[in-house]
Amino acid sequence: MLLEELLRCQIQEWYPVFRGHTVPTVILPLPAAFLRYLAGRPAYPDTGGEHPEGDEDAEPLPFFLPAITSGRSAFPPAHAHHPDPVSLLDRDNSDLFFDSADDDDRDAGSPLRPAFPDLEAAVDSAIAELGGAALPKLNWSAPKDAAFMSADGTIRCTCFAEVAMLLRSSDCVAHDLACARPSCNDLAPPAVVRRNAATGADEGTRANADKNTNDTTEEQTDQHKALETGGMGAPLNGGESSNDAGSLSDSKESAGKGCNQSAAGSEVDDVPQEDVGQESNWTWVDDGFQYYLALRKWYPGLRPESEFRCFVWQRRLVAMSQRDPSAYYPSLPGWSAEVQPKIEAFFEQVIEPQFASENYTFDVYVRADERVKLIDFNPWGGYTLPLLFTWEELEQEEREEVEVRVVMQHGAVRPGLMTAVPYDMLDWGEGSGWDVFLKKADDELNRQMASLGADS
Repeated sequence: MLLEELLRCQIQEWYPVFRGHTVPTVILPLPAAFLRYLAGRPAYPDTGGEHPEGDEDAEPLPFFLPAITSGRSAFPPAHAHHPDPVSLLDRDNSDLFFDSADDDDRDAGSPLRPAFPDLEAAVDSAIAELGGAALPKLNWSAPKDAAFMSADGTIRCTCFAEVAMLLRSSDCVAHDLACARPSCNDLAPPAVVRRNAATGADEGTRANADKNTNDTTEEQTDQHKALETGGMGAPLNGGESSNDAGSLSDSKESAGKGCNQSAAGSEVDDVPQEDVGQESNWTWVDDGFQYYLALRKWYPGLRPESEFRCFVWQRRLVAMSQRDPSAYYPSLPGWSAEVQPKIEAFFEQVIEPQFASENYTFDVYVRADERVKLIDFNPWGGYTLPLLFTWEELEQEEREEVEVRVVMQHGAVRPGLMTAVPYDMLDWGEGSGWDVFLKKADDELNRQMASLGADS
């Protein structure tokens, strides 16, 4: 995977071009202080305190939500929706979990609970513009592996505190920050590490690879732009009221080689756990690369069987797979044949003329009226999952027609690809972790049996 291909798949790079064909989105630049918070480092380091600036060997700070500066409670009380006798009788205990206003006031100046008033205001304003709920993601990944942290088991966010909680908890987001660019074959660490700007970054470090984004993408690098004014695209349903809405799976799966939290979810796939925990000789926090927060309109009723991953090899659409290979949908085998020509036409008319990479994948959602909507772009290979294919199959030169694969019956699913299961739990091949473990177990059993036979 090349760096320019990875950078081209950032949402702030492709969204301005395809905004009329995708989900309404607001894109906000993340300040360096918030990036340090996500990394478990002091958001506002001092030069001589307990956590001086530049102390890379210090232990990560414990997980605390940022201080809320808007004056309202970070989360609605649990008993507002689900009355619980214990919490109603013991309000002091419930405050420990749900951040009372007094706690906010007392901890507002703590380095463990930094405040980001400008970002908080921008996030809350953007969520309000998007209808009151949004799906958060960074340049590439959404925090689907952290869905277990939310009350409803989704990554639906209605306020800044929920966004910060999911981003801070997510291994997929940690991969975006620390490992996405280093995983590229042609990335050379910067010779000199410099401080990231407060609200933006040096445009040269971003190495914008997509020359087809015209002047709209240059607006993304504006150092003083708190809210992406072009972020609000047309509604997914073309403007009319619709009940066919849902949480789009536009985040990299946290399965495969990494992200081992126990939850679901495409934005850099297969995050190696060991990569997340290691730092190279240069630090992503301060190298000047600009990270963004994309807030995407939340649709609560989308059907997972209507989403497909499409594979483009040498600028040709070569294959399509159902986006969720972990389930069998009885209607999908017949329906996929009907929507295939719709997706092919969408690729030829919308995607191929405007996306510069030769090899990549893109995810689409097909509405009930068979209109196709773009969800996301992913680089070819690397941490992107091939789902019901293998990369070797997809790179076959003799492929002439678009091949579509869906789960055809119960028992043919590929469990784990949409959940945060470590890759070693899925890989049973020769030399895999399970293979080594079972061989050692067999050896130990044989040794014990031989020992028992000798004693008798």
